[in-house]
Amino acid sequence: MKQETTFKNLDDIEFPKVLYKYRSWNNIYNKRFITEREVFMASPNQFEDKFDCKSPVRYDLMNHKQAKTVYTRISNLDENLSRQQKRNRVRELLNKKDYLKPEFNDNYQKIYFKGYFERLGILSLTAENCLDSMWEKYADNHSGFCVGYNSRILFNFLGGGGKVAYPHQLPILLPYPIMSREEIRWKQVYFKEKKWEFEKEYRTQKFWEYPATISDRQITLPKEAFNCVILGKNMNEYDRIEIIDSIKNNIGNIDIKEQKNVC
Repeated sequence: MKQETTFKNLDDIEFPKVLYKYRSWNNIYNKRFITEREVFMASPNQFEDKFDCKSPVRYDLMNHKQAKTVYTRISNLDENLSRQQKRNRVRELLNKKDYLKPEFNDNYQKIYFKGYFERLGILSLTAENCLDSMWEKYADNHSGFCVGYNSRILFNFLGGGGKVAYPHQLPILLPYPIMSREEIRWKQVYFKEKKWEFEKEYRTQKFWEYPATISDRQITLPKEAFNCVILGKNMNEYDRIEIIDSIKNNIGNIDIKEQKNVC
């Protein structure tokens, strides 16, 4: 499937040398991060944060001039209309003022986000490998593992990435062409509420032309994308032996560290 990205040039972005992903070894899907060298590009409709990637485009905040600009762009897409018919269509839409009606906007947002989330995939990472809250929640209460990725290799392979911002208020988004599509998408994906700042998140995204399957979202990484694997301090001996063997067989000779020696 055709994919596109809207990332800034990686040379213009500062990010840590290594980025981390906390996982549980007792979860068969999490194991694939090692056994298949995979990352999973999740749809935002799976996220716990109900606002993550869900900032709406605020048509209702447009003034009359901005609404005219938007409706003119939409009308110009219909090649079957004459110039006068397009003008009449814009005038009709402006008079109806549907963009100011809450019910109209709610219905539009539901349709928009359904299609958007079927096509969008997000990989969430962090710059920190010693966050107790992350070990507890995402790595089976310190019984799991934490994968360290060479960030530049990872982002180059996946198409780009960047740091998440945590403003006191999420940015207000206005429709294209008032705001560019690139800016809208960047601010939807890379801005989260202040309360999530402790995660110190970096992320990357992929966008598919058509609804992405589970297989599409499972991305196999090259071995050189892996920097290290950290084993949780509560990991039992059986799991420890199994994951070490799996790392050596599927990834190769990378650093295997103990959480108790790292944190």
